[in-house]
Amino acid sequence: MEVSFVRPAAKKLLRHWLEVILILLGFLFFGYMALQSVGRILPLIYGAISLALLFLMFVAIRRARHLSEVDIESGFVEVDERQITYFSLGQSWSLSLEDLILVEVEITINETQSFYWVITDIYGSIIRIPTTVKGNENLLDSISSLKGVLFDQITNSLNASTSGKHIIWQKSL
Repeated sequence: MEVSFVRPAAKKLLRHWLEVILILLGFLFFGYMALQSVGRILPLIYGAISLALLFLMFVAIRRARHLSEVDIESGFVEVDERQITYFSLGQSWSLSLEDLILVEVEITINETQSFYWVITDIYGSIIRIPTTVKGNENLLDSISSLKGVLFDQITNSLNASTSGKHIIWQKSL
């Protein structure tokens, strides 16, 4: 029989925030070393490491805040101030709604039917986002705000029986 003095919910919370805690400890250690070291080079090196860890800590905090709510396999979409950001497996991709040139729905039919948003911007960046991700409704709302969206194509895509891409919106030149 295993006796634990820490509640399971607290263990789960600590495990979830472990990356942030470790980076914070590293930041504090190297920050202390930067303040206590003598000479000209060591304080700069320790200071640079501290700043890098501070940046990584903000990234880890953002990821930890959002990943607690979603399934890591599918990721999630965040739409904020006309910026679409897709987070998946510890990575993120962002596109501005102002820079979009093409929005498509891609259907793949294997054993199961899968739907993806395929979003292209003026710089050639392409993001392929599954429609099963958390925040998909926000993405649909932001795409719906584009002038000239073909809503019937979305409906037709959902009822398609073959694989392929359907253009939902294309920027007029």
